[in-house]
Amino acid sequence: MLAAGVLLALLAAAMLAWSVLHPPRMNDGKALWLLKRLSPGDLGLTFQPTDFHVRDHRGQTLRLAAWWIPSAAHSERCVLLLHGYADAKVGAIAWAPLLHELGWNVLALDLPAHGESEGRLATAGLFERQPLGHVIDELRAARPMECRRLALFGISYGAAVAALTAAGRDDIAAVVLESPFASFRSALRGHCDMLGLPGRWLQEMALIMARIGSGADLGSVQPATALEAVRCPVLAIVGGEDPLVDEPDRQRLARAMHARSGSAPASQLWLAAGSGHLTAMLDHEAEYRRRVGEFLARCGLE
Repeated sequence: MLAAGVLLALLAAAMLAWSVLHPPRMNDGKALWLLKRLSPGDLGLTFQPTDFHVRDHRGQTLRLAAWWIPSAAHSERCVLLLHGYADAKVGAIAWAPLLHELGWNVLALDLPAHGESEGRLATAGLFERQPLGHVIDELRAARPMECRRLALFGISYGAAVAALTAAGRDDIAAVVLESPFASFRSALRGHCDMLGLPGRWLQEMALIMARIGSGADLGSVQPATALEAVRCPVLAIVGGEDPLVDEPDRQRLARAMHARSGSAPASQLWLAAGSGHLTAMLDHEAEYRRRVGEFLARCGLE
């Protein structure tokens, strides 16, 4: 019985490690059922499908799918939308109408191992930084006049990717983090608690197995720490009731954002009272638009 229990625990940890690294794909059927849309056209936005062919951390070529959503008027500003875990660009475009109204060009991208993009592993920014950097370089080369000022808008998991990517570049004008987590380990803990999965030992074992199986040390993903190296202004939007961000992590994010006030005075943290994960835009629609618009204006992007 003891041996069976150990084997069952190892199997459960292996399944969790696999699911963390290999998110279920957001396909058209799922998007139509859950989101009631298939493209920016369903939101009244003109768009152009586009692909990027980039190198991953192993030097292999990946095709990443994206939608280019041009501003109604000629604009030199572009925002790169990065979706959440197990989501895709079709989910991220929920934020596109707001950015479009503010005069932005928008590029909504499927991250590696998500949506229509190629790739086998999801690593919360560890392995995504390199291909995303290539996307930025290709985008600037292909549309230099439309991307003279480039911002990143990361959503949940995409916020971690945005923070880690921006920390290694000096050509990003601003970063918006929607529902960021302070660390991948704490976000995994919150997610497991929501699903009713057993103790911390299972999560820690899963992180170890994920590292052994992929080489990705997900426990080292610390968006709050990465913020220290981001050179441009940052707006972090955190739900006051976000189950993936407990009180210690909210305080950690607050300290990280406060420490940025000297190097990037426009940086700010908005703790959206009563909001859960990704619900601040719905719960505080007018204030959300005002805060995002004012942040961009202070960054000289509007």
